[in-house]
Amino acid sequence: MKSTYGLEIPAEDAELTHVGPGTPCGELMRRYWQPICLLEDLTDLPKRVRILGEDLVAFRDGQGRPGLLFFRCSHRGVSLEFGRIEDAGIRCCYHGWLYDVEGNCLEMPLEPAGSTHKDRIKQPGYPVQEFGGLLFAYMGPPEAVPEFPKYDVLMQEGGSLGAWVGPRVGGASACNWLQSQENIMDILHVYWLHMRHGKPQFPSDLYAAMPTQLDYDEIDLGMRAVVAYPLPDGREFVMTWEMLMPMAFVLWTDDPDLDGPESQRPRCVYFCMPVDDTHQWQACIYWMPEGEEEIADAERIKLSALARDDVDYEYTQRNPDDKEAQEGQGAIAIHALENLATSDQGVVMFRKILKEQIRAVQEGRDPKGVIRDPKLASYVPTTAGMAIRTPQESEVA
Repeated sequence: MKSTYGLEIPAEDAELTHVGPGTPCGELMRRYWQPICLLEDLTDLPKRVRILGEDLVAFRDGQGRPGLLFFRCSHRGVSLEFGRIEDAGIRCCYHGWLYDVEGNCLEMPLEPAGSTHKDRIKQPGYPVQEFGGLLFAYMGPPEAVPEFPKYDVLMQEGGSLGAWVGPRVGGASACNWLQSQENIMDILHVYWLHMRHGKPQFPSDLYAAMPTQLDYDEIDLGMRAVVAYPLPDGREFVMTWEMLMPMAFVLWTDDPDLDGPESQRPRCVYFCMPVDDTHQWQACIYWMPEGEEEIADAERIKLSALARDDVDYEYTQRNPDDKEAQEGQGAIAIHALENLATSDQGVVMFRKILKEQIRAVQEGRDPKGVIRDPKLASYVPTTAGMAIRTPQESEVA
């Protein structure tokens, strides 16, 4: 396709950006457990969801068992979001076909007595797992279900776990998943977009300084960034962020307490939720120590350092945030039009890892981050956090 001025507009990088069934990246995504919705969404009504380009219905039957089924009834294609939840499962509103959480058809009330037709019907669906206030699903080959990973920052003694689901902190939702996810490993955008282009978007002016160190490393679970900022007293504030393949990330989001502990761990794990090729959502599980008052989900997002207020178009032009930067690349960014530079090394590394893991799936191997050992999956170690170090420690590092 050509523009009026002769600029060639190439196609998007479908291998990395498309997430539907059968696509290269979509098949990679389906090798991991995906967050679907909040557990509190599973009420006495079904919850329609869309993930990886698939429309599904999540529900909890009368016995407390969660299920996730294809949203159209196998009979005449009516959406099960209008179904009735019963003790044994979910019943279609049109002709009363009843399915259990595994998709088995239990009843066809309008069929002749003694009919065995129901025994030949299986409503498509996926296995699910409850953890930390979220419902997760595995959407890949049934013979390749991995262990469910429980990251160490969420497995601390005492306290409790909470969750929220919504737009990305920073606001991006109407664009491809990769534009937001690779942003996590584009550390230097913080210096310009969030602190210099318009109104500062972090409360601490520490992030207004150029880092004294920025390193990206590939790790067993994905990749890691280590960034250090200078402090007025000559010490350095060091953050380690981790990207856990393919869509989870652990990072330090609070301002450092320069008079507090010299190192701290994050409390949250965030998950990118690719709705389809041009929309995405975010989920988060957070750990709260005993005695800390629960903060409502909406209030927690509002209090975040990167949260957006309701603002008009002129404000966003003067003070763009992640939403404008990421959605401003288009519904799906055209990688062939980019001119990547030294500062983009984190983005380059993340895309390289994605391509390598897509190849692994195509060759029948487990991709990076898939865990088969139940013991390891029950407590997955991470290294994200913050530390205060002296110049001498910096030289040793």
